[in-house]
Amino acid sequence: LIKQYTFQFAMNGIRFHATEGALKEIAKMAFGRGSGARGLRSITENMLMETMFVVPSIKNVHTVYLDAEAVLGQRKPILLKHPDMTVEKFEELLEKGQTWEEVDGAEPVQLDDSDY
Repeated sequence: LIKQYTFQFAMNGIRFHATEGALKEIAKMAFGRGSGARGLRSITENMLMETMFVVPSIKNVHTVYLDAEAVLGQRKPILLKHPDMTVEKFEELLEKGQTWEEVDGAEPVQLDDSDY
């Protein structure tokens, strides 16, 4: 399933990264609903629908970063925009105590009038 989303984002030149924590939370949700593969697809699709719609029209986005917080609805997935900001570098900064808000070139998905 993640490979399918990776491919869909890649068609727009965008990398997709789901953390271990995100995958575990998606699995927990599906298990809690008593659903199988269709449940996983439904959960993931609902979570990424806005992102898939908005991201192709946003300049400089190179990576969509899905983590447990985004899966749990605490915020939207993070968009990495700075050309030097890799997933590895982003995660390293988070491990050192920075928040995503403090990372240059990282922002959550936002849908506003200028996106359509």
